[in-house]
Amino acid sequence: MVKWNNFLTTLFFTLLLFFSMGSVEGIVIGEEKPSLVDTVVITNSKWVDAIAATEYAYESGGVILQTENNELDPRVESLIKAIAPKRIVIIGGPLAVSNNVENKLKKYGTVVRIWGPTRVETSENILRVLENKNTLVLVNSSNFSEVMGVISKGYTPVYCFITRYNPYDVIRVYGDNKVKLYNVKNGRFIGEYDKENVLEVPGSILVLRRPDIFAMYSSNRDICKFGYTFINFSDNDNTISNNFKRYKLLISEDSPTVLLLSKYLKVPLYIEGRDRREGHENYIIEFGKDPIDSSINVAVNILVIKKTLKLYEENNNLSNLEQSLNEAKTQLWSKNIPIDRYNIPYSCLEEYWRTK
Repeated sequence: MVKWNNFLTTLFFTLLLFFSMGSVEGIVIGEEKPSLVDTVVITNSKWVDAIAATEYAYESGGVILQTENNELDPRVESLIKAIAPKRIVIIGGPLAVSNNVENKLKKYGTVVRIWGPTRVETSENILRVLENKNTLVLVNSSNFSEVMGVISKGYTPVYCFITRYNPYDVIRVYGDNKVKLYNVKNGRFIGEYDKENVLEVPGSILVLRRPDIFAMYSSNRDICKFGYTFINFSDNDNTISNNFKRYKLLISEDSPTVLLLSKYLKVPLYIEGRDRREGHENYIIEFGKDPIDSSINVAVNILVIKKTLKLYEENNNLSNLEQSLNEAKTQLWSKNIPIDRYNIPYSCLEEYWRTK
């Protein structure tokens, strides 16, 4: 009995020593690691799904990270691990973001998908989970400039496909309610469409793939031939923000997640290939040409800004904003966030806070 009591006593102090020597995590098993943001949205490296997912990411208070469709980029994986999100939302089906990527993501949080067979249905399903109050405008989902033109005016784009065929290149076979199209040269079957979605106009055959969401307007003249009201976006004035003109964020097909940062900072966009640079050379903030790398840059900027403003507000605005920025960087650096990627000028952050 004495030996047994000695054994229990020794075991007790051994365990006590073990936990007191740094194995603190053993005492808090099951406790969640604090998330820097609750939601991380994952898309592939193309602009289409990243733009479609922006409003969802913004309403969720999250960030968007892009990766290759069949492999989780190690830099992205490292950032997700540091963020420790509660949920990871994949945008697109297994062809857009593979099951291999999904399985890797499951190590870092609850994973769900929002998707459909094509980008049109994926966009629809995103819109259905949002409380959108903006006017819906039908856009050609293959035209970045057109999509961004609608967004820059404060409207919500609704994706569709609009295809123009040369009438001499396709054979049309009309049924009661359907139209079948075949390639003239090789007889290849192109597709079968509802009659209302095939329109023969002088010099062209137009085929429209409509979304299952009602929209009255479009800025695309070909789409408007199917009965939609035309909205003219011919001018280049960007109206995302009317009270913040000093800086602009450069957005392109290679940096689509910049749209999310624009929503957080209320800074207008400079749309590559659409807007003119004159007079803005010193105030255009760029984020790189590689979509994956750019998405990491944007995510880091959002994390730093959110942390800075939180610290500043917690101090009842008594401390210096720049001091809060430096403290935010320090705290995020300690959590392995690559803060060297932060590139928003301090005067930009300062102006945002003054006009907030």
